Amino acid sequence: MSEDKDNISRPDDEVTLIGGSEWRPNQDMPVRKEGKWKITAISLAAILIIVVGIFAVRHIVHHNEFIHSRSTEDILNSLKMPMTGVPGIKDGTEEAMGVQLRTYELSGLKAHFADSVPDYKDSSIYLITRSSDYKLINDKKEIIGDFITEGEILAKSNWRAGFMIIENGNAQIGINRSSKIFKHALNTKGSMFRQFALVSGGVKCSKQFELKGKVTRCAYAIRDQKLYFIETVNPETLHGFSDALVELGFIDAIYITGGSQPYLFYRTEDGTSHGEYLDDKPHDLIVWTK
Repeated sequence: MSEDKDNISRPDDEVTLIGGSEWRPNQDMPVRKEGKWKITAISLAAILIIVVGIFAVRHIVHHNEFIHSRSTEDILNSLKMPMTGVPGIKDGTEEAMGVQLRTYELSGLKAHFADSVPDYKDSSIYLITRSSDYKLINDKKEIIGDFITEGEILAKSNWRAGFMIIENGNAQIGINRSSKIFKHALNTKGSMFRQFALVSGGVKCSKQFELKGKVTRCAYAIRDQKLYFIETVNPETLHGFSDALVELGFIDAIYITGGSQPYLFYRTEDGTSHGEYLDDKPHDLIVWTK
């Protein structure tokens, strides 16, 4: 009888020892949690690498998409220097590849933006042109591309690679999509706008040519370190216009919306005014003064 009691109690003792005396039912739980954290950390790291990679590729594309005649740093350094020469506009006509152009060489002038046509009878005003593009949405004008006026942001988008930046009246044009241009204009209470790039480093910027058909065209362009405003005499395609600019030695050129004016207002070095400024649309303007 005592032996039976021993046999009954022994199995319970033996069951408690299965798996060894050190085994605990929840012993493997910390290992499982640690494994999940490792998987999460690896996943987050992979996502971070992908995001950084996308931004790196975008940065490289934006900075190497066009052949540059000047670096961003060179352009910003040039902003410190006023335009040289006697204040005035020197007009001329040129032709290349069957494209006739009216050219206006600027000298000794300062620039600022305006949202209405100033009184160009004022002897201090030497040239007025359009600047950025815009679209009307519910009768409200929305500017296309980066646009800052005296440190105030009115629009943001850097797809259009051409730009004009103004600081203390000193103006420079260039071709790139660097955020440094935008940040500099913002930090210095300066102004800037973006437009289609036509020519960069003496090479046509075909990837920017969204506009089709033949209409009269305008541009700001650089040749021999001098800034020009240029109009086509006749309707031209962007390709034809840009080919002519390259042929005539312009190294950088940015598009200006609105087409040419038959009698563009400008003032020559002797103070004589020519033409008048007519615009029946709400374009933002660049006003050049002495």
